[in-house]
Amino acid sequence: MFAPEKLLHMTHVAKDQAQRRELERFYLEVFAAQTYYEARPVEGLDRDETLILIGELCLIPQCSTNLESEQGKLRASFAGRFAQMAIKIPEVESTDAHFRQHGLHPICLHPAYQKIFFMTDPKETLDIRFELCAVEMPNDLRLRPGWSASWWRDSHPLGIEKLASIGTATGDLARASRFYKEVFGLKSLGQREIAEEGAKSEAFRIGSKSPFVIEAMEPAGKGTPLFEYVSKYGGGIYSVSFKVKSLKAAADYLKAKGLRLVGDSKRRVTIDPRDAFGVTFTMVEQELG
Repeated sequence: MFAPEKLLHMTHVAKDQAQRRELERFYLEVFAAQTYYEARPVEGLDRDETLILIGELCLIPQCSTNLESEQGKLRASFAGRFAQMAIKIPEVESTDAHFRQHGLHPICLHPAYQKIFFMTDPKETLDIRFELCAVEMPNDLRLRPGWSASWWRDSHPLGIEKLASIGTATGDLARASRFYKEVFGLKSLGQREIAEEGAKSEAFRIGSKSPFVIEAMEPAGKGTPLFEYVSKYGGGIYSVSFKVKSLKAAADYLKAKGLRLVGDSKRRVTIDPRDAFGVTFTMVEQELG
């Protein structure tokens, strides 16, 4: 049984510790990210990372500390990209069994974490590393009484209202659709064309407690950043989209920060990945579904 509850976090991998600190500064200076936990390597988890919040979204700037281990090599291969999406589940055993029934091979990083979380092999799950976790994040501010993400909406210049969607890249939209429907058990919110991305896509809502949207995107042609991403990596987590109060206000703020924008900012505002450590952040006024 797979019963996803909510998105716990996403990881953004840096090539080394120095770049990870630069990445932290980027999130602080651009998004006023709120740090709530800093992790150090422990047995089975050879990485440095910081847990931060942008509204209700938790992102983890992360770098590997052991490039000789298989997990360290895998993590390092995602440098400059979003690598991992962690989803909260009620418990591990039935979720593990569900994935195995669908021909997947869950990975437990260390016996100590056997009942806490497991990973998927990106080669089996659309070039995305999913973490299925039965516990909350340590010191998670979102769980505190009275905590609210409204400050990012009401006080920060970007005016972030919520996470609009997580975009995943694929070279085979039909395959991705089957995966999300058959393995994850999700219902489609429908297909569409995204002219600004040069993509055709299908969106899915996931999560019983705090639902969010995953949108699988396939390049509709050559010569786009999405096409280049798929050509280089095969697929993966491509973008994060935030719903904002005003595209104009968001664009004005990001330009004032010295960030380059790509695409038509009258329809959506996207930070040039070269200014965002390789990843894509997009601001939209309309959410899916």
